[in-house]
Amino acid sequence: MEAKEIVKAYYQAVTDGRFEDILKYKSPDATYWISGDGSWPLGGWRTPEDMANIHKLLQDRFPKGLTISIRSVVVEGNSAVVHLNNFAVRVDGKIYDNEIVVLMKLEGGLITEEREFLDTIHVNDLFFGEMEK
Repeated sequence: MEAKEIVKAYYQAVTDGRFEDILKYKSPDATYWISGDGSWPLGGWRTPEDMANIHKLLQDRFPKGLTISIRSVVVEGNSAVVHLNNFAVRVDGKIYDNEIVVLMKLEGGLITEEREFLDTIHVNDLFFGEMEK
């Protein structure tokens, strides 16, 4: 599978809510970083356990799922730059709509590193903020 196909399949698994399947696209020692180190609960380097907790939070707050629309994927060597949009409706009806850029490294047909740049204020509000009644 080519790098672009791996990236697309990975994000399709997330969109489909098949979080256990994303592991087949990632190296066992893959790293994940989210912008905003220390300024909000998800910022910084995340462990696989952290990512599992994020997926659980996503399922709890957005039970209808997350739609990921890939705007573009640019691959050069073992690096990929992905521009995507995340869209979901929280259980209280509030909309999550975020433009994101992810820098990825791939080796041996697996994702080895992800660095995600996004609107941290928006994510923090929707993932950790008060729910409307």
